[in-house]
Amino acid sequence: MHSLQKTIFLAFLFLSFLIKAQEQSSQAVLDQYNELTNYIPKSLENDTIYNPEIRISEVTFNSIINTRLHYRLKHFAKFTPKEIAWMEEKITKLATALHAEGMYILLGQRGGYKGCMGENKIEKIHLNTIKIIRLNFCYGCHDSHYDKDFIKIFNAKMYQLLQIKPPDYKTRHFYGTFRGKGEQRSKVELILTYERTFTLKIQKKNTIDFSEGLWENENDTLILTSKKITSSNDGNSLVSNGNWLELNAVKFRLKSRLKRSKLISLEPKKWKLKKVL
Repeated sequence: MHSLQKTIFLAFLFLSFLIKAQEQSSQAVLDQYNELTNYIPKSLENDTIYNPEIRISEVTFNSIINTRLHYRLKHFAKFTPKEIAWMEEKITKLATALHAEGMYILLGQRGGYKGCMGENKIEKIHLNTIKIIRLNFCYGCHDSHYDKDFIKIFNAKMYQLLQIKPPDYKTRHFYGTFRGKGEQRSKVELILTYERTFTLKIQKKNTIDFSEGLWENENDTLILTSKKITSSNDGNSLVSNGNWLELNAVKFRLKSRLKRSKLISLEPKKWKLKKVL
């Protein structure tokens, strides 16, 4: 136990050094960052229960900062598979507790040879119209791998609770504006945002067909689903002289070649849209 306490102490010193070594930034951002990473959900205030089979069971795993630090120890101390599984369960419990209090947080990484400004520590994003805070850990050139598993486990649980499909290796290729031609020489424009919302306009001779909603992807397949229209949110009123177009899991296939991207509709209409922005 003595050697484990020594490892924890050295890890704390190491993490403290990294935090103090960050470039100067606004104190307000740093204060908010520290408040969020040190926040303890009410359901985890008394979460420590001694387990003789888990050497680290008396250590608190009730905030982002201390859970991150203690899980990092698996790179320096010899934990059993049972102990690692126990710590990973603590990570999912933390994500669940934060979500239950309306704290929708995702974790990210910044730094490397480019450095990491304090303003990059916090990003406010929208995914599927949900407001989310992304907290970014800052690194040097050689230490980012220590937190990859922690970030992956935490984010996977938060995405699941938010009912948002996590991005995959193809997601970033869909961001942007695609244009092409539809039936009877109509002009089609599809805008896919980083927030996973879309806007579709089909310019016809005298009218505009219009839709907006949420998008997701499964590898190279794009899926569009229109938002639900109610009496207080009438789709036809969104565009003057336009018609609301209901899309229910409409699919496109992404084709990329020499940095040129196309979307090809898998529906009978067979639209072909080229990425222009």
